[in-house]
Amino acid sequence: MIETIMIIVVFMVVLIIGLAFFFKFSMSSLEETGADLCIVSNTVLLSSITSMPEVECSVNGKTQDCIDTTKLVVFDPAREYGSYFSTICKQRVYFEDVYPIKNEEEVECSQGTYPNCNLYSFYDSDPDALPGILISTPVSLYYPLTEEYTVGRLVVEVLQ
Repeated sequence: MIETIMIIVVFMVVLIIGLAFFFKFSMSSLEETGADLCIVSNTVLLSSITSMPEVECSVNGKTQDCIDTTKLVVFDPAREYGSYFSTICKQRVYFEDVYPIKNEEEVECSQGTYPNCNLYSFYDSDPDALPGILISTPVSLYYPLTEEYTVGRLVVEVLQ
């Protein structure tokens, strides 16, 4: 009888240790899957931002493949798109004017600095977060006041 109880106790201890290791490894696998899902969801976000009517160029109601910089200056994501950006991870979204170079240093675009600026903040879920993984795509930036097109870059930064 005592031998049977000892075997059951040893079996239970081995089973508990085995389950602890199993759950530890499955949690690390789940965290990796979450990080991969974060990158994929932000890649989808990257492609969908360029087709938002609130920032897309349009002439007489006909859309074009460019980003209207005057719309970027006045865009407020909290007003209408607060839930649009809330994904499973934190991100920072911005547009950079790449070519031709207007300023040697980054100048944040606002109504006071437009059009002599080169960085359009679009969305920032956590301004104090550390820099993370950058996902970007080239875009055409349109300046309607001067009717010029420049080469820009849309950047989604997955924050850590």
